[in-house]
Amino acid sequence: MLNLADIQLFIRVSETGGISAAARSLGLTPATASAAIKRLERQLGSQLFERSTRSLRLTLAGEDFLGSCVQSMQLLDEGISALKHGREGLAGEIHLGAPSDLGRELLDEVLEPFRQRHPQIRLVIHLSDGILDLYRNPIDLVLRYGLLRDSNLIAKKLCDNDRVVCAAPAYVARAGQPDSVEALAGHNCICFYRNGELFNQWQIFHQGQTREVRVSGDRAADDGAMVRKWTVDGHGIAYKSRLDVARDLQAGRLVDLFPDARCEQVPLYAVYPSRQYQPARLQSLLQFLQAAFQGAAGR
Repeated sequence: MLNLADIQLFIRVSETGGISAAARSLGLTPATASAAIKRLERQLGSQLFERSTRSLRLTLAGEDFLGSCVQSMQLLDEGISALKHGREGLAGEIHLGAPSDLGRELLDEVLEPFRQRHPQIRLVIHLSDGILDLYRNPIDLVLRYGLLRDSNLIAKKLCDNDRVVCAAPAYVARAGQPDSVEALAGHNCICFYRNGELFNQWQIFHQGQTREVRVSGDRAADDGAMVRKWTVDGHGIAYKSRLDVARDLQAGRLVDLFPDARCEQVPLYAVYPSRQYQPARLQSLLQFLQAAFQGAAGR
């Protein structure tokens, strides 16, 4: 019979990448924690971590076992919450990941009715424009733009969405309105780094043709919120998700430079690991997000 405390320690070591840090967070000594991990490996008959003097990382067997452990702990947590609060009063913790701009500009407001409806649920928001690893990070659900590549994950479409070429009125007054997609190459364009790669090849369907232009400028960032701020401040042209800048367009802080064009389609998805069992609180959040974002996209 495996020790529940050893399972919890294994998950924490996987999260922190080190036995000492995991031990401190659980009020254990490093020696006690190290002995517990070795005991777990003996019971399983498999090595869970590859160890060196400077690093500790999961083996392939450890990665597989980690997914099962996380699911089991979530199931146990859901069972305890159900006993304490009953099915009508969902409780527990949900870790939700989202792109930085979407999270800061729209998500917090969208989630407020859910918080009011389920006060016993604690929502923890993780903002990142990188691809969050849902198996190595303690995240239950992440919002992502665009098509899903990892076949081991489940994706539920929340709403349609596209990109928009936009700039502040002050920039247009100073630098002029580009009269063609190709003219963007001569403008100061604010670029975004996606997963470590510069996204500077913009594709736009305009005047009956798909046009592609390589852009450049004096600013770039791997944070969508920073790109939006620079654009609103009048520093250049950006190629942004329409959801991220919808309020700016409505308020006149930004203008759509090619309103008759059709830009890259990037639907918003809710993505989560494939599991036989989904906690009721997570199912409830998924249903809420589908309804909320369909309404938000239609505004």
